[in-house]
Amino acid sequence: MKKSSLNWVYEATYKLLPNAFEGSNSVILLPHIQLSYAARNGGILYEVASPKGTLSVGVVEKLEDKACFGHTKLKEGRVVVFDDKKPYSLVTNGTFKAAVVSFSKKAYRELGKALSKHNLEAVEDSDKRLQYVLETILQNVQKDPSILDDETKVAAMEEEVMQTLASLFEAQTPALPKLTKGEKIALQIRDRIYKRLSKKVTIASLAEEYDVSEQTLQNAFKSLFGFTPNKFLRNLKLNHVRKALIEADPEENAIVHIAKRWGFTHMGHFSRYFTDLFGENPSVTLKRKACNEEVSA
Repeated sequence: MKKSSLNWVYEATYKLLPNAFEGSNSVILLPHIQLSYAARNGGILYEVASPKGTLSVGVVEKLEDKACFGHTKLKEGRVVVFDDKKPYSLVTNGTFKAAVVSFSKKAYRELGKALSKHNLEAVEDSDKRLQYVLETILQNVQKDPSILDDETKVAAMEEEVMQTLASLFEAQTPALPKLTKGEKIALQIRDRIYKRLSKKVTIASLAEEYDVSEQTLQNAFKSLFGFTPNKFLRNLKLNHVRKALIEADPEENAIVHIAKRWGFTHMGHFSRYFTDLFGENPSVTLKRKACNEEVSA
């Protein structure tokens, strides 16, 4: 962690709501910790991981509606621990803002050892002390980036962050937020279809397989993600259609064949769903590759 990175933007793996494909991230690198400030417009499913050799603690600063990280329900002020062993999925359906502290497990061995036992467990930043410390550092650096060249000031920033973190977890015992049976099943389904989705998957088939009612799945998906399961599945499939259209040769592939491959049989409905989600007709998406090739030629 030798220098601070510039702000950057990313594109989500899946778009689940209109105008929600991108987010922004600001990063400040201190000697032994990385501070990340993420803002998203919502409706995305994204893989988040702690940098290798670190343990991360994220605090939710703003949450418009529903969000779920891994198997942890989020709310404003919730502070979640996550490790560097694997990436975790983040689903939001509204404006979402969070700050994350990733600290070197070697540099902060004692705290790292204590928190590593609580992966995806949470405490509450009820007095917003952690949020205040992190946002103050961001504002100060944005106002005067040269302070990062002052070793004394940098050391003081890092010490304040880590002392605030330590005191927060000393005062509370991390725990997994409680989930209903339906919510636990919904998370299993999310992980499964995220890794392997086919046109044959329906809410009815999933309800039968997991031995729950469709209404239970409806309630669970809305509680965790803010989407009905039907809309969640449909929009995931639309993302796969979009990817196929972008990669297809317009002269050799028909939109109807690609849409049907993902279970869309009514072309009128499909076209409306696709246009509402991505802001363009599927025929425009299909032609983009050919247009780009003509420009590059």
